[in-house]
Amino acid sequence: MSASPLSPGFDTAQWITGRLAIQMPTFAATTTCMEAFDWLDRHPSQVACAVIDEENRVVGLVNRLRFMARYAQRYTPELYGKQAITKLANLKPLVVDEAVPVSELGSIITLDWPDALRECFVVTSAGRYLGIGTSEALVKCKIEILAAREAQLNAALSQAQDANRAKSNFLALMSHELRTPLNAIIGFSQVLSTELFGPHSVPRYREYAVDIHGAGTHLLELISDILDLSKTEAGKLELYPEPLDVAGVLNDCLKFISLRAREKNLNVEIACEDNLPSLLADPLRFKQILLNLLSNAIKFTPDDGHIAMSASLEGGGLLIRVADSGIGMSADMIPI
Repeated sequence: MSASPLSPGFDTAQWITGRLAIQMPTFAATTTCMEAFDWLDRHPSQVACAVIDEENRVVGLVNRLRFMARYAQRYTPELYGKQAITKLANLKPLVVDEAVPVSELGSIITLDWPDALRECFVVTSAGRYLGIGTSEALVKCKIEILAAREAQLNAALSQAQDANRAKSNFLALMSHELRTPLNAIIGFSQVLSTELFGPHSVPRYREYAVDIHGAGTHLLELISDILDLSKTEAGKLELYPEPLDVAGVLNDCLKFISLRAREKNLNVEIACEDNLPSLLADPLRFKQILLNLLSNAIKFTPDDGHIAMSASLEGGGLLIRVADSGIGMSADMIPI
């Protein structure tokens, strides 16, 4: 009789020692060593036998190989043949209750009863004999548990990936849907703020239009960032590389952040080597990277600080550096 196979909805927490128990014939405590030897000799497939008393309680364990080898020694049959099997049995075998989890059983054998892997162990139910546990059954169970856990983890990973793709697709769709009305809001608010068709009768309307235009532009930037992130996660972000003038891009970025830098009285400098080669890159994404670095530099640099952008040829490549006199980060945080 072998342990039950794993079911499709297998929960590793439910795998207990009782399911490893193989129901094998037992020896009564009064069985003689000669009777045990003759019986084992006629049943070569019996790996071990529990020795039980009148109440079916375990009093010992007879491992086939150990017992047969010991009984076959010179003078042993004459000395022990007519004596009870308890004389040659292991009277202190590993006895485990059926409810013990297999994971705990593995720890018990490893730490306290390593000999049980060779000799087998006895499984009981409410203190009475249930069956024999073998190292083969334990190893098979461990393999099946690992396989089940791997299947569960793969299923969870697949579900997480599906959910992530669904989220990315949803964000991309919603971003597109939101950008259309936002562009209209930005466009019309710009018309109102610039008084394209004539001055407002109430000057405060122009101020409101400027606020609407600024808020709409800011919201559009946030939505564009979400859309870019969604496209990246979904593997749908498209790049359009072209030759770029690095120094020209750095100067363009400086124009974008100059107002914010002046508000904090920050000194921003650009240093580019002469005759730099063109860089093949997507101009929008390349500029976005630089602006993100510069925005962080402005955010974390105290007033009256210094920010430097530079481009140079180093080590056979083009090095673009954004450095600042801000707070920086600790050495421990850099890997993170």
